[in-house]
Amino acid sequence: MYYFIGIIFLTVFVFAVIRFSKKKQETLAEPEPLNKARPVASDCCGAHEICEFDSSVFDQDQIIYFDDEELDELRNVREELLTEKQIEDLREVLYTLQTNDIGKWITSLASRRIHLPAILQQEARQLMSEF
Repeated sequence: MYYFIGIIFLTVFVFAVIRFSKKKQETLAEPEPLNKARPVASDCCGAHEICEFDSSVFDQDQIIYFDDEELDELRNVREELLTEKQIEDLREVLYTLQTNDIGKWITSLASRRIHLPAILQQEARQLMSEF
């Protein structure tokens, strides 16, 4: 008789442990929402890992220009196909921007499908880090 009660008690205990562990695993497996709002500093450029930039501020349908409309001729031109003159045109605009506008300009270029060459991306990062 005691064996029978012990087996029932053990079965209920094992069932409870298994059920509790499954609930805990389900809770741990739930992903955090990707759209979780985080405060973004007003001087954030978004060009590197330590600085988060809210790119949703820019409406993809409304393009922001930085007095660089002539760069639209570079739309969809791959980096390796850019001429030295075209790279210098991009560099000229980059060096005339205020430091806090460089990240916004890079986002503007991306929304306009203008590819910034790797050398200018590096120069842009250096300019922003000097700020």
